[in-house]
Amino acid sequence: MEITIKESADIAHVTVSGDIEMMTIKEFKDKLLALGKDGDKNIELNLADVNYIDSSGVGVLISLLKLQKKKEKSVTITEVSDKVLNVLKLSSLADVFNL
Repeated sequence: MEITIKESADIAHVTVSGDIEMMTIKEFKDKLLALGKDGDKNIELNLADVNYIDSSGVGVLISLLKLQKKKEKSVTITEVSDKVLNVLKLSSLADVFNL
């Protein structure tokens, strides 16, 4: 898995490629939650190149969303692969992320 973060004035653009699962979750969790805890920007996620996300990855997305809401900031998913979209729909999160 590869995570790229580019920050502009008020948005952190995060692009993830590869699978988000038990073997890669630590890096995904550490980087995203650090952005949520330490940053004061809205976060945009591009998950177009993510082929698989398991429940631990979904849990990180929920935790990030909660952190951002406390600061009155947002988390949006700008692009998503079909497989990840299906998981988010099954988790009832597609509407939360306006997908």
